[in-house]
Amino acid sequence: MNIEKLDTQYLKSKTILVTGASRGIGHAISEKLLDLGNIVIGTSRDIESLESLSKKFQRNFYPMILNLESSQSINELSSNINNQFETIDVLVCNAGVLGELSTLENYNYDVWCDTIDINLNNQFFLIQKILPNIKKSKKGSVIIVSSSVGQSPRESWGAYSVSKYAMEGISTILSKELKDDNIIVNTVNPGGTATKMRKLAMPNEDQSKIPKPSDILPIFLYLCSNDAHESGQSFNARDYIGLLNF
Repeated sequence: MNIEKLDTQYLKSKTILVTGASRGIGHAISEKLLDLGNIVIGTSRDIESLESLSKKFQRNFYPMILNLESSQSINELSSNINNQFETIDVLVCNAGVLGELSTLENYNYDVWCDTIDINLNNQFFLIQKILPNIKKSKKGSVIIVSSSVGQSPRESWGAYSVSKYAMEGISTILSKELKDDNIIVNTVNPGGTATKMRKLAMPNEDQSKIPKPSDILPIFLYLCSNDAHESGQSFNARDYIGLLNF
């Protein structure tokens, strides 16, 4: 693995689905992939929140609604994709919710169920629905955005930590099940990044002192590329900051 040698000029003409593309990490990933000449299907619960990308990249950005609270919404997204695209080369599972920061003893059960549904159950269903499209790619990749509290479950992070930990397991299983399909499956822990979700979790943190979403893109771009062959691994995005010139 040598990210420094990745020529981003060759990272183009792919069809990439990015969930949660309206802001934060999903927006940064989408914008850079679009700028490099890829087709990006970007999702959000609110189609209007994707307007800035739609205006800037009128030819190669396709905004679509996805509400991860609803399996029906996933079915509708899958149908819309099948109507417009035969192949998906890369799926970036980025969208998710923080839930409640609380001890398990005091965790609100309804919030628990909602968080697990959005961050785990319907993530699984989304991957399952999109896999037939990825199998048509010559070089497929599934990238699951994880967390440090998913790599090592942490107290008071509740359903968020549990859901991310479970997604690490799904990634490992899928990487083994898809090893003969030319599809790689990996997780990426962004680390502390200056996003709205991070601000909710750490309201007193000075976000000017932590990486911006655009800073952590190298590992994501690498895993979208044809150069990446690693699978079943868990990457820390901060380890690759500054390794690509783009």
